[in-house]
Amino acid sequence: MNDISGSSLVVLYVDPNPEVRTQRVAALTRQGVTVLEADDAEAGVIVAQTLKRLDVLVSEGYLREGGYTGFDLRDAVRQKFPELRTIFTSRYEMAGYEQYFDGCPLMLEPVNESELISEIVGVCEVVQAPSAVPSVPSAPVAVAVAVAATADDSSVQKAILVDEDEENKPHSLPPNTALGNYTITEDLYAERDSETYLAIQRGVNRKVVLVLLRPDQTDQPGALDAFHERERVKASIAHPRIAPLYEALAVDGRHFYTRELPNGRSIEELQESGTKFKEKQLVEIIANVAEAMGHATGRGHHYRMLSPRDVFVDDEGQASIVNVFRPPGSKPRDFQADTKKLLIMLRGLADGPRARHQIDDLVRESHTWEGLTNRAKELQEEFHERSLLKRADTKEAHDIKAAHERTSVPIWVLGLSAVVVVGLVTGIVLRNRNTPPPPPKPLQSEMVAIPAGEFVYQKDAQKRVNNAFWIDKYEVTIGQYAEFLDALAKDPAKAKQYDHPDQPAAKKDHLPDKWTDYLGAARTAGYFNNQPVNINCPITNVDWWDAWAYAKWRGHRLPTEEEWERAGRGRDGRLHPWGNDAKPKAANLGSDYDPKGKGGATDGYNFWAPEDKMPEDVSEDGVIGLAGNVEEWTATQANHPDYPDLPVPVVRGGNFALNRPENELTLRIFADSPENATIARGFRTVSDTPPPAAATAAGAAP
Repeated sequence: MNDISGSSLVVLYVDPNPEVRTQRVAALTRQGVTVLEADDAEAGVIVAQTLKRLDVLVSEGYLREGGYTGFDLRDAVRQKFPELRTIFTSRYEMAGYEQYFDGCPLMLEPVNESELISEIVGVCEVVQAPSAVPSVPSAPVAVAVAVAATADDSSVQKAILVDEDEENKPHSLPPNTALGNYTITEDLYAERDSETYLAIQRGVNRKVVLVLLRPDQTDQPGALDAFHERERVKASIAHPRIAPLYEALAVDGRHFYTRELPNGRSIEELQESGTKFKEKQLVEIIANVAEAMGHATGRGHHYRMLSPRDVFVDDEGQASIVNVFRPPGSKPRDFQADTKKLLIMLRGLADGPRARHQIDDLVRESHTWEGLTNRAKELQEEFHERSLLKRADTKEAHDIKAAHERTSVPIWVLGLSAVVVVGLVTGIVLRNRNTPPPPPKPLQSEMVAIPAGEFVYQKDAQKRVNNAFWIDKYEVTIGQYAEFLDALAKDPAKAKQYDHPDQPAAKKDHLPDKWTDYLGAARTAGYFNNQPVNINCPITNVDWWDAWAYAKWRGHRLPTEEEWERAGRGRDGRLHPWGNDAKPKAANLGSDYDPKGKGGATDGYNFWAPEDKMPEDVSEDGVIGLAGNVEEWTATQANHPDYPDLPVPVVRGGNFALNRPENELTLRIFADSPENATIARGFRTVSDTPPPAAATAAGAAP
């Protein structure tokens, strides 16, 4: 055998490089091979789940950083196809990892198509014996982002690929069979003890799902009682996202029940049509399904595992499920394994890397049904907050543009001019009552000492050690940033010396958008975009390059995210700067935020607050405003989770629109880019040496 022309082989080809994958799939297809393809291990599992036959897996060994390897994929797929032949390719030197190949051949890149075809011929001549599932290799690094690939989790792998109840037995009822008021129209699937059909309820012309006890089960001891008990369980569950049972009947010796056919299309149908969902839509689907499953399991109901035919999504993006609940089985369900199976099933519908990585993160977190519901709701709240901020940014730009089109008067004057007009009409008392307060005294730069030592980092209580440093007591204010811009304007020749070496050539200055209006409003304690503002409010709408340049001008630098968290959480890893007890009024956060400009009922501020007006938002070392007001740029660069090859700045802290105060000090926000300036983002600086005595706030000496 020297070629595979005309063969009936089924090959799954997995490679993250789309060009290489397309080329090789085409070459194999020309040989008459049936080729399925995937770009990573998780997608490969989903493809394998749909197959009834698979002869050869060809996979890159190291699929992506932080993800599952080709070894993990092989071990998972072997659960369904024990005779699977596997060929590994690799762009990396794999010396020292021979044990993980388990006898499978390795082809080091570059590999041409003829060599690959010859290798496939070779493995098809010798059938490999199935082997035990090895442990996950220590390298290449494989972080659990899909189904865990250790022996302890082999049950999860098997659950991905094999429906524990489905059998390939023929149905006993042909189309057009009448059962009482129902007419069979189509057979759907069969389980060990039942057959499921699509039917029409003739009296009301309604499509229903009809589930029939298999005729060969009717005389089996206890089978009929068990079937009726299943009917009772299904009838007892009432939830808007679980298809209800209509009625249970016996006609001509046949026992069956009917249930609702959920609205929309099943995951199976969506996958076949190539439908994809963005991150927000997927989280909505996950929340819907997890809530339904949590409702029933929380009441003690057992279930068979959801399959792609059991989850439906309607035209509004709302999900519902088939009533898969039944009397308790001999073995309790593993909720964490089952939520992983659901998530991996949905990953095939993910549109783009952001949505896929969101699914991967949820799999890695390993939730129960209740936990998955709560986490999905948290994510929905995050999406809502992002949307509010975008609306606020858009509204700000629109209002400013409209104001400029109506008048040549600077935007910051508009709030004052309205007061003057009212005063002229209604009298001096009312005019005085509406006159803004005089501008405050500018806050001076102060720094707080953070001593060296060990501290608790992130939610998983990592132990880190920091060197001594000094950090700004307050976020950089509008007034302080204006001093920086004034200094640059006075000596343009020196301005470039403060720019970051990688600053884009197209960026010519460090002026925030609408700076003239913004500064004018702040200096007069007026209004900007209908929000009160003064020079002691934090500077916003600055990008990372602006923040870096300001820090260098001060002789400082931006804090690392570890330094930022140490300053906020202290040594002991407290939840909030002030301690572990929630204080809704202590920080300027988003529980009272209204993008239309009418919020602030809880903490007193809808948008930004003057830096010295939230004194309770203070850390044990005396740093102000880390929990709320505006989030802050840090010096730390990390790979964006949605674009692993793109390093971006990490942003830390809560902001006036963030409505999740429980994790404002541990939340890591990945900016879209260093140019990603927003109205809810500012910064502060740090120094490795003590500032002048006059600029040092109270705090322990390092």
